[in-house]
Amino acid sequence: MPTMPRSIALATAVTLGTLGVMPVIHAETFPVAGATDTTEISGTVVIVNQEQRMLTVQTPEGRFEVLHVPEEVKRLDEIKIGNHLAITQTDFLLVDLHKGADAGSVGVTTGSEVVRDPGEKPSGMMVHSVTVTGVVQGVNKAKSTVTIKGPERTMTFKVKDPAVLDSVAPGDSVSASYIRLISGEVKFQ
Repeated sequence: MPTMPRSIALATAVTLGTLGVMPVIHAETFPVAGATDTTEISGTVVIVNQEQRMLTVQTPEGRFEVLHVPEEVKRLDEIKIGNHLAITQTDFLLVDLHKGADAGSVGVTTGSEVVRDPGEKPSGMMVHSVTVTGVVQGVNKAKSTVTIKGPERTMTFKVKDPAVLDSVAPGDSVSASYIRLISGEVKFQ
């Protein structure tokens, strides 16, 4: 299974490169914020439902977890009762500020990528992403707020660190990317 730094690099590369979410030519990009959350599930497979593409896994603590297996998983038929399954889901949120004449426009971009590991055991990862891009309409340093026109509406946000507003101006674009990376591996018993 990949390590966290490799996962972050892969998620970023897939999102930025393969999916064409960003980069913008002739624009400067400044990272504003980022966050990550990781959840892990591991245990023994106790039910395999091929028709409904569902697995039930019993964790070492005795909990039962029911997992929906997406169509992208091609080797579901190889998973059997008694196999050990380990899944890691990592959610990323990246917020970037784009400055310059070609900073970008308002919009939403989505993408999905599957990376399969070669070998005997089913394993690999799926990367899903959504990026929302808006344009800065106004900055109020006295109130520590920024107003952004998004794809569906214009909203005003309170900024925790007022110093961030020193580098923001009307016409700049802001993008928020939500990336979900799910990696998994089956060990045959």
